[in-house]
Amino acid sequence: MYKKLFFGSLIMLWVIGSGAQGRTGVHITHQYSNSNAQSLIGLPMGDYKTIIDMQGNLHWSQWSLKRRGLDVPFGFSNQMDGEVEVQLLLDSATGPPAPLEVTGQELYQGRFPFVVTKLEKGELRAEEVAFATNVPGPGMDVVRIRLRNEGTEALALEAYLSGKRRNLPAFVAGSTLATRDEYLVALAQSETGSFSSAIGGLELDYHANVPAHSSITLWIKRPYDCPTKDSPSIANLQGDRLLTGAESFWQDLWARGAKIDLPEKEIVDFYYSSLAYVLILTERDAQGDLWTLDGPGEYVHYWGRGEYFQARAMEVGGYLDTARETVEHSFRLQKDDGEWDWPAISGWPAWDSIGGNAGSVWDYYLYSRDRTWLERAYPHLLAAARWIAYHREETEVPPHAPRGAQPIKRQIPWSCMPEPEPPLAPGEKPYWWGLLPWGYGDSGLSEGHAYVHNVMALYAVKCAWQAATVLGRQSDVAQLSSEYADYKQAILASMRRAISLETDSPPYLPAMPTYPQGAVSQSLLAVYPTELLPPDDPWVTGLLERIERTELQGLPTNMAWLGLSGVWPGESMNVAETYLRRGDIHSTVNMLIATLNHSYSTNVWKEEIRVDKNLPVTCRQNEPNHKVIPNGVGTGDMPEAWGNANLVNLVRDMLLREEGNELYLFSGIPADWIDIGETISVQGPRTTFGGRMASIRLSYPEAGKMVLLVTSPPGSAEVLARFPPADGHAIKSASVNGKPVKDFSGSQVSLKNPAGSLTVEVRFE
Repeated sequence: MYKKLFFGSLIMLWVIGSGAQGRTGVHITHQYSNSNAQSLIGLPMGDYKTIIDMQGNLHWSQWSLKRRGLDVPFGFSNQMDGEVEVQLLLDSATGPPAPLEVTGQELYQGRFPFVVTKLEKGELRAEEVAFATNVPGPGMDVVRIRLRNEGTEALALEAYLSGKRRNLPAFVAGSTLATRDEYLVALAQSETGSFSSAIGGLELDYHANVPAHSSITLWIKRPYDCPTKDSPSIANLQGDRLLTGAESFWQDLWARGAKIDLPEKEIVDFYYSSLAYVLILTERDAQGDLWTLDGPGEYVHYWGRGEYFQARAMEVGGYLDTARETVEHSFRLQKDDGEWDWPAISGWPAWDSIGGNAGSVWDYYLYSRDRTWLERAYPHLLAAARWIAYHREETEVPPHAPRGAQPIKRQIPWSCMPEPEPPLAPGEKPYWWGLLPWGYGDSGLSEGHAYVHNVMALYAVKCAWQAATVLGRQSDVAQLSSEYADYKQAILASMRRAISLETDSPPYLPAMPTYPQGAVSQSLLAVYPTELLPPDDPWVTGLLERIERTELQGLPTNMAWLGLSGVWPGESMNVAETYLRRGDIHSTVNMLIATLNHSYSTNVWKEEIRVDKNLPVTCRQNEPNHKVIPNGVGTGDMPEAWGNANLVNLVRDMLLREEGNELYLFSGIPADWIDIGETISVQGPRTTFGGRMASIRLSYPEAGKMVLLVTSPPGSAEVLARFPPADGHAIKSASVNGKPVKDFSGSQVSLKNPAGSLTVEVRFE
């Protein structure tokens, strides 16, 4: 990483020695984490997602997808109705017990999705490890509390436990907490100390002496849907074996996917923990369909636009079967006329989900090359494309049309701000002529005709066109290619008119037809994944310049609801994806590190973080309400699955990414991320050329020499391998399988029509 990074304020990097070379390493400080963070434990495809608050307490909702109706209000699951509260106190002979104070939270061994909460008071130290296990069958949450006395005299500990299930309070029975309807909420166990009942049986108290320079352990088990009659079998499960089993579960799961390894271990850990969160935030409904969820509380819903990034993270991570199931879930959500909107239960008209769903279908085909599956999926793509073609007509209805033919505006439960309607000259068409109808803005955009919704809908038409081409549906190919060209022309023509309304320079990619300065959270989807515009397009360059002028703490502002006053870390990685495709490694890495430093210490994000409450928000009528949000507070859900999915996608794309028939290797890896004696490797990655590659391994065996071992993927026409020697050093010679080649320039070697296993050796100054 670069030794000094200035973003208006310094993004802190610690210098980590790496042998004689003294490489400057990445150290994630989490210095800009939001102040109201929460963490998560759970199991992939599980019904329970347990939130761990900043004090180490457990909270969960009973209303899983299997239990609730799909018409429940948005955010309903955030009304937590299950809890286990754990209070640790140091007893005193001279006064009341003193609570242990939290000193930090982190992930177990840096990457496992187990939350470690550290506490202390005086000489007493405590470490709580909260994790989920699939033992017994339905699974359970477990907390291991290890207490150590660092002093020279014995210390008296008190622990108070209380809890509830389905909002029914739990009462003490021995060393358990159970509800009156005979369900076990928590079972506590320790080889030392004693248990008692307090506060009318609502509190389970634990008392123990911790000898000097010694440790004791308290276990708390929270089984899922366990009748009290099964308490003995829960008690017989040994805590250490449960923890070891939970570790093995995740190690085995990660081993089934693609494996990455970098000298920057914190990046690697963040990658694996993010994959874990994406997998945890999946859940089956009562019909057995697998949903991707955007969060564990507020956002227990399915968004088609988020599905694209979450499913892609599973695919590049190597979990193709899981991704396929989540994509197939979207088939059941499509309406009979082809409409795919969001979230699944609301029907709000946010058309970007059409492209998210269609893109997920097409991506799954690219990574699997399963033509039979594409045949089954194709009717959904075609129906979506036809819906788009028909409903674009709504913006082409002339103002003098009879009232009954005028398009409606669907009901939206809240509003940001009206879409401006500048006066038109006689005969002049509306700014949104040929776009999709009026819809929900979201992410701080006005209701109206957001370009991102149209860009993503255009991508849905492109995906259908590409699928028709693969399947040989020639009549559909002609129709879809024509529709794509017409729709693309309408979008670009509208954008040119919108740019004429801009007051900033240079001209930039606008957010909305009559409000080009709107929130930019998804504007750059025009580059990735839709490829509507090339990454070096002047409009893209102009937008990036505009973004850079208003950055705070190294991240873009004006991304969503908090406007210029806040940042959206997870979405910032889509901006980094654009820098990556522009070949701007410096900006890519800077934005990645700034994003990581806005994560909480358990490698999760909330949606937005307030940075400067004196700056304006996007929805001006909501400004009085937003003013009360203090600096440092995060909004939305946490973890935000979209954010962790974007991290997986970005790190993978920095290592390898596809553009057409070209495979780029290490295009985002800076020189500071590898030093003499170190290696970077990716084992078993999937590519859009179909199938898995055996491995990619870059080594730096000695000064002036790097070696790449690569097995080329089937179907790739060219591999563009970038070697990251120190800045200012270019390749002076290259060989492939021992034979000299001249097809290199700067730090890149081009491998034309590669086949089989290749050894590429380069030497540089």
